[in-house]
Amino acid sequence: MMKPLKQLVIAAILTCLASVTEAQTPQAAASKSQQPVKLTWETLAKIKWEQRFNKKYNQKFNYPLFDDAVQALEGKEVIIKGFLLPVDVGNECLVLSRYPYESCFFCGGAGGPESVMEVYMKTPMRINRKTVSFKGKLRLNGTDVDYLIYILDDAEVVPDVQ
Repeated sequence: MMKPLKQLVIAAILTCLASVTEAQTPQAAASKSQQPVKLTWETLAKIKWEQRFNKKYNQKFNYPLFDDAVQALEGKEVIIKGFLLPVDVGNECLVLSRYPYESCFFCGGAGGPESVMEVYMKTPMRINRKTVSFKGKLRLNGTDVDYLIYILDDAEVVPDVQ
């Protein structure tokens, strides 16, 4: 009778060990990290530039070379806080900036193209606040000079993050 009890104890120990090992695998960690990543403008600033000829416009443009940390966020759900810039493209597309309007990349010369982001709302809406936090899927644009280099798709307004 001792033998079956011993086998049950060993089976239980092995089951516990297997579940602990499974929880420590990268796949298990990734499945637990379904929370949006809090994205900072400092992370987005980790970028280098490469000048290449653009056939469409028949001139050279700077193209982004994204840092590994930024590339790892491609397609991931992120949360980012910034300043809304007034642009006249309707409620579908917004522009979020690291800096306020007076000192943004376009108007005040602070930062560069890495300090602004196109935001495409899941549900278009009018936002009347200067600063806002969005949650959405990050898309990197390293090829199309007609768009910003950072794009947030399926965005929703969320409570401000610090």
